[in-house]
Amino acid sequence: MNIGIVGSGTVGTILAQTFSRGEHTVILSHQGGPASLAPRRAEFAANVTFDEVMVALQQPVVIIAVPFTVAPEVLHQIADYQQRIVIDVTNQFNTDFKKIDTRPLTGSEVIAKAAHNARVIKAFNTLPHELMTGRVAGPGQRVLFYAGDDRPAKKEFAALVKPLNFHPVNLGKLRHGGSVMQVGGGLGHTAFVQLDE
Repeated sequence: MNIGIVGSGTVGTILAQTFSRGEHTVILSHQGGPASLAPRRAEFAANVTFDEVMVALQQPVVIIAVPFTVAPEVLHQIADYQQRIVIDVTNQFNTDFKKIDTRPLTGSEVIAKAAHNARVIKAFNTLPHELMTGRVAGPGQRVLFYAGDDRPAKKEFAALVKPLNFHPVNLGKLRHGGSVMQVGGGLGHTAFVQLDE
């Protein structure tokens, strides 16, 4: 599977490192182009490559790891996502970390509206960034909440993250599941571990 990641900050970097543990090609991108990432080559496994944002946006799975305020503009670069999966990891903050009111839509519905004809999955944004690796100190799997409106896409997403030691928990559609996952929804910055019973 080719996974494109737009954004190479803390979250984009951790998710690139996380998904590179699977049998995937991870395309990491930054607005400065691949040359801006070249000095960081040693941070990533060999199956992580650097490319332009437009290339990352055209992969079968796209992870949007840029600030919420610029995410719609980034996504609008593609006119039709042709049913590709777009994973929204954003939180609706502005540059001063003040909550952005997106009502009547949830933040993930704003992202879905910007990604025309994409199958959007909301995920990862509830976890502290250092726990996005899936690893836990001891037995068990890292619980990963997710939401989306397309059932087959959600199944594909769950299958994608399970081998990385995540225990995916489906919270329903973007309207309801997204509302409890976004800033102020109650699940933000939480961390749970699923133990074998």
